[in-house]
Amino acid sequence: MTNKNKIYQIMNNQNFSNKSTIPTAVTIFTWILICAGCFFFYVYTFHPSISFPNANLETYSAKMGFASAGVRILGSVLALIISVLAKNPRWLFITLISRIFIELGDVVVGFILDGVTANTFALIVLASAEIWAVLRLWKVIKTNP
Repeated sequence: MTNKNKIYQIMNNQNFSNKSTIPTAVTIFTWILICAGCFFFYVYTFHPSISFPNANLETYSAKMGFASAGVRILGSVLALIISVLAKNPRWLFITLISRIFIELGDVVVGFILDGVTANTFALIVLASAEIWAVLRLWKVIKTNP
């Protein structure tokens, strides 16, 4: 076997293996995150008063803050879409890990600013579901290195 054939075989075994797929339940959960993310991109970017009725959008800083959050949400949605369409559990794993840190950061900020609210609980539930998905993906990644 030539070196070229060995490299080709290694690439096929590592990158295109059908053994390492995203579990169906995680895929469904990811599509739910994608749909919710598209909605919240719209809300934060164009109509933040839907989620934050007392938000004062008169200043540049407030407008920029909400629009920036919307763009970050859209970036996360794009990473989720790419990971699911590529059927790559490793990409989805790292995307969800970053989302978990974002959700938990939002919990801390929300708690400092507003105390315990329904949003705090919703973010904790979301982070918990993302942790569940990460654990399922970790099992797939460790089983099929």
